[in-house]
Amino acid sequence: MRKSILSLITLLSFNLLSAPSFADWHLDNDNSVLNFVSIKKGVIAENHQFTVLQGRVNKQGKVEINVDLTRVNTNIAIRDERMKKFVFETDKYATATFNAQLEKDMLLELNVGDNKTASVKGVLNFHGHSQDVTLEVMISKLNKNTLLVATLKPFFIKADAFGVVAGINKLKELASLPSIDYVVPVSFSVTFTN
Repeated sequence: MRKSILSLITLLSFNLLSAPSFADWHLDNDNSVLNFVSIKKGVIAENHQFTVLQGRVNKQGKVEINVDLTRVNTNIAIRDERMKKFVFETDKYATATFNAQLEKDMLLELNVGDNKTASVKGVLNFHGHSQDVTLEVMISKLNKNTLLVATLKPFFIKADAFGVVAGINKLKELASLPSIDYVVPVSFSVTFTN
């Protein structure tokens, strides 16, 4: 009897320690990308990205993602500098953050090879302002220690909600453009490992 109880305790301990919900997942920057699109003159769309992301999902399903705004890449150096100075104002707001709480057992339910769609509700902190956002994502478990999370459709950043209209207007003036859209589509594909 005692032997079977010890065996049961050992088995339960192993299962709990090996379950995905009891592991921290860390964002792998080298295999992750966050893109945004700017539209100028009403018809010209250009892809841009941030090259440095940090983040984790902890054991309780709390999500924390940090975007280094000083590492914006638009493929034009002078535009990068102008965006940092006038739009993002990185001397005051160097980082944007996203925080969310995943549903209980969302990651625990995934086996290797599984894909799961989810709506993740969280808070985006950007340029001194906070807004609730909902991300429609696909979560894929690539192997025992790797998750891929990607947007199913872009989400939108509205310039007026984050106080960056004046900065966009300054870009427009410096580049002698008739217009730059104030609504920016954002998408991502990020990898987490544990």
